[in-house]
Amino acid sequence: MKRICALAIALGPMSLFLNPADAATNPKVVPLESKSVGPSYVSDAVTPTFKHVDVRTLAPLPDWQPGDPIREIPRQFSDPQVINPNPLNPQVDQFDRGAQRQQAFDSEQRAINGDAFNTPILNFPSVGNTGVSPSDVNGDVGKNHFVNSVNGSSGARIAIYDKVTGVQVGPTFSLETLGSGGACASGLGDAVILYDEVVERWVLTEFVSGGNDLCFYISAGSDPSNTTWMRYNFVMPSFPDYPKYGVWGDAYYAGANENSGGGRGVYAFDRTAMLAGAPATFQRFTVPNLAGFGFQVTVPADHDGPTMPVPPGTPGIFMRHRDDEAHNAGSNNPNVDFLEVFELTVDFATPGNSTFVGPQSIEVESFDSDLFGLSAFQAFPQPNGTRLDPLREPVMNRLVYRNFGSYEVLLGNLVTDVDGNDTGGVRWFELRRSGGRGAPWTLFQEGTYAPADAGGPADRWMAGIAMDESGNIALGYSIVRQSPAISAGMRYVGRQDGDTPGVMTTTENSIIEGTGSQGGSTRWGDYHSMSIDPEDGCTFWFSANVITGGSWNTQLAAFRFDACGDPTFTLSATNREQSICATPTGADLNTIDLTVTSRNGFTDPVDLDFGAAGLPVGVSGGFTPTQVNPTGMAQADITVDNTATPGMNTITLRGTSGATERELQANVLVTTLPAAVTTLSAPIDMATDVVLAPTFTWAPVAQAETYTLEVATDNAFANIVATAEVTGTSATLSTNLNSLTTYFWRVTANNLCGSDGSSAVFSFTTAAVSCAVYTSTDVPLRIPPTGTAGVTNSTLNIAAAFGGPIVDLDVVDMSGTHTFMGDIDFRLISPANTTVLFMGQACGTQENFDINFDDDAAPGAWPCPPTDGGTYQPTNPLAQFNAEDSTGTWTLRVTDNANGDSGELQTWGLQICIAGLGEGILIDGFEGPTPPPAPEN
Repeated sequence: MKRICALAIALGPMSLFLNPADAATNPKVVPLESKSVGPSYVSDAVTPTFKHVDVRTLAPLPDWQPGDPIREIPRQFSDPQVINPNPLNPQVDQFDRGAQRQQAFDSEQRAINGDAFNTPILNFPSVGNTGVSPSDVNGDVGKNHFVNSVNGSSGARIAIYDKVTGVQVGPTFSLETLGSGGACASGLGDAVILYDEVVERWVLTEFVSGGNDLCFYISAGSDPSNTTWMRYNFVMPSFPDYPKYGVWGDAYYAGANENSGGGRGVYAFDRTAMLAGAPATFQRFTVPNLAGFGFQVTVPADHDGPTMPVPPGTPGIFMRHRDDEAHNAGSNNPNVDFLEVFELTVDFATPGNSTFVGPQSIEVESFDSDLFGLSAFQAFPQPNGTRLDPLREPVMNRLVYRNFGSYEVLLGNLVTDVDGNDTGGVRWFELRRSGGRGAPWTLFQEGTYAPADAGGPADRWMAGIAMDESGNIALGYSIVRQSPAISAGMRYVGRQDGDTPGVMTTTENSIIEGTGSQGGSTRWGDYHSMSIDPEDGCTFWFSANVITGGSWNTQLAAFRFDACGDPTFTLSATNREQSICATPTGADLNTIDLTVTSRNGFTDPVDLDFGAAGLPVGVSGGFTPTQVNPTGMAQADITVDNTATPGMNTITLRGTSGATERELQANVLVTTLPAAVTTLSAPIDMATDVVLAPTFTWAPVAQAETYTLEVATDNAFANIVATAEVTGTSATLSTNLNSLTTYFWRVTANNLCGSDGSSAVFSFTTAAVSCAVYTSTDVPLRIPPTGTAGVTNSTLNIAAAFGGPIVDLDVVDMSGTHTFMGDIDFRLISPANTTVLFMGQACGTQENFDINFDDDAAPGAWPCPPTDGGTYQPTNPLAQFNAEDSTGTWTLRVTDNANGDSGELQTWGLQICIAGLGEGILIDGFEGPTPPPAPEN
C-alpha cells in the first residue's frame, strides 16, 4: 500500500472547467470549488485469478423456507454531525413544485395511453426470498442475457436469464463460485451487476464478510453462463459499505459509504488492466462529509450507449445531492437545493497526476430529505403499519450518462417528501452539457413523480431510471400505502423525447402488485436497477422488490417505446478536445477520426461537412472522404493560423442523410501569443499580520490557460514551500504557513505558446500565533451502554488569559477502552455550542482507542483498532471552530449507541492555536524555556 500526499486548492471566480461568462448568464450554475491533486490512497497491484465456469453444470442452491434463519445486513452508519437542525430560512410552501406540475398535467388527461410502452414485453418472477434483508436486487442486460442478483446467506446469489424468452439459464448460484479461495470466498453481498457494452464483458462485484475487500469478477466473453472469469480481490483502506459503480472509458469508477476519517471514498479501478487480465491497482480520493446525514455516498456515472465518452481521458463523473435545509441549515435558501457534480481524472501510470475536482453545484427546485427525520431507517408505512426504509441519502442506482454527440446527458433520481407529511415521491432530473468537457453541466429538466392518488397519497421511492437511444426516459419504482392498502409493489412510467418538459407523460403502469406486508425488518431493497438493452438501444429492463405473502421477492420486466429504434445513424469522433498555438503559417490539429455508425439497419449514404456556419475564422480543413456509407469512417484534417480568435473555438462535425442530421462539436483552445505578465493583487507587497493560510489574488491576462503560484522563503525562490497551478486568478493554501515569517510570492501565466515571464515578486509577513495544549482533568469516566444513559460528557475549561480567536484546533491524546468501537461516537462541543462529530462508529468489533485528530494530518483511513497513537483526519473538519473564541468550557461527548458493550474514557486534550499572544502561551509550537501554565479545569 502506498500513500500519496494530496494538495487541495480553493479555486477563484475563474474556476476550472467554467468560463465566468457561463456563470453570469446561467445563475443556476455554481463554479467548481476545489481541486485535489494526487489520491489519498493507491493500492498495490492485484493479480487476478482465472476460473472457467459453465453455470449449467452447477448444483442448485437450497431455497430459503419460512422458519429458516433470517439475517439482516447492517448498513454502516455514523451519527450525523448536525450543527443547526432548524434551518435559518424555513420553507413556506412544502408541496413539491414538480409534484404540482405532474398532477396538473395528469388532470388535463394528456397522458399517452396507446403506446406499447404501457404493456411489458416480458414480466416474470426472479430470485425468491433468501432469508436476508435487504435484498439489494439489481441486474443488467447484455448481448443475449439478463443477469440478476440478490443477497443470500453466503453472499450474492446470481441468476441468468435468456433475454428473449425469460427462461433461466442454469440454476441460481453464489457469486463466490466464480472464483477460488481467498477473502472473496466469503462473500457478504451488496452486489452490483454491470455490462460493459463497448467490450461486451460482464462486471460483477460484491464485498466480503470479515474484511475490507471488494471482489470484481470480469468475464472473458459476453455469455455469462459459460465463460472464464477473472477475479480481482482489492483490499480497501476502510470497509466499503454500499458501493456503487460506473463503467467509463479509462476506469471502473465507484463510490462507497466508507465512514472513515477524511470523508467518504470515491475510487478508480484500472479498467484497461482488468480487461486484459493484468495486475491492476485502484486509487482513492475522499469527498468531505455533509452535515445531517450519517449514511453518505457519492455515486459515479455509468455509461450507456455504443461508444465511450470521447476523447479518451474524459474525467469520470460523480454526483451527490445537497438539501441545504439539512446540510447548510444556518445559511439555507428555501427555494432551491443542489446537485453536486465532481470529476475524477485518473493517471494509473503516475498517480500523483490524478485529480479530483468539484463540486459544480447545480441549482434545482427544493426537495425535502426529511422523511421521518434525516436518519431513520423507516418512513413509508405498509398496510400492517411497519414503515419501510426511504433511502433518502444517495442519488439512486444508477446515475446514467449518455453522449448524443452534440450534447451529453446525466440522468438520475432521488426520493423526496412531496408535502411535508413524509409522503415519498421520486425527484428525477436530466442535466445536459454542450461543448464538451470544458463546458458546465446545466439543468435541462426536472420533475417529481407523485400523481394524485385516489384514496389518498401513496409513497413512491427506490426508483431506477434510464434513457434509450432516442432520448426517451423510463422510470420504475416501488409503491406502498397503509390505507387504503397498497402492498409494496412495482410500477413504471415514462416520457418521450420532446414531450412536455418536467413531467412523465405516460400513464402509470403496474408490473406487479404486492400482497401482504413485510414484518421484522424495515429494510427495503436498498437499490433497484433500470437498464437498457445494448443491442437495440431501446428495451428497458427493471429489476426490483415486491412483497408476496409477507416477504420480499423479486421481479423482472422489460418494455419499450414504439418510436425507438427506427433506422438511423450516429456519429462519434476522436480528438474532440484540443489545444493549439496558432502560427502565421498555420498549425495542424491532430486528425479527427469520425465514425458513422448504422443503427437498426440504416444503409443510406451520409454526407459530411462542418455545419451550416462552416469553420471559424482562421480555421481551414476538410473531410476525406466527404460521404460515408454506414458503418464507415472519415478523417477531418484541420489547420489553424494566427488569425483565429484566441480562446475556445467550436468546430461542428455534421452528418446529413435525407432529413436526418447529426452533429458533434470539437472544441479547440487557440492561443496566438505567449501569456503576458500578470500583476499581483493580494497580499499586497510587504503586508504584515497575514493569516497563515492566505488567499492569493492576481490580475487576469489575455490568453492565459493556467497560472502557477509559487511561495518561497527567499526572493530568489531557492526554497519554494508551496506551489499551485490553477485556471483562475486566486488560490488559497490548504496548509498553514509558519507564523511571524516573511515569505515571497510570484505568479506566472502560461499557455501553449509559452509565457512572457513571471510577475514582480511581492513579500508578506505572517501574523503571530500562540499555541497551547489543554488536558482534561475530570477523567477517567465510564462509557456506559445506551441502555444505561449511554452519554459521557467530559469537560475542560480555558481561562480568559489563554483565550482568543482560534486559528487551528486539534484533539490530542484521546485514549480509553471499549469492547465494541462500532457502537460509539465522539463529538466536541465548543463554548459557543458548535458541535462537531469527529469520530463516528468506526472499526466495528475492534476494541479500545488511542488516537489524535488534526485536519492537516496526512489523508488516509484510521487504523482498526485505532490504538497506534497516530494522528489522523477527523470525520468532519475541526476547522469549523476556527475564528471562535477559545475561552470557556469545552465538552467531549462520547455516545454509546447500542446495548451490551461499554468502556472508559481515560485521557483527552486539545491543542489550540489562537491569533495573537495569550498570556503565558508560547509562540509557534511551544518554543521557549517553559511550557504554558496548566489552565484551570
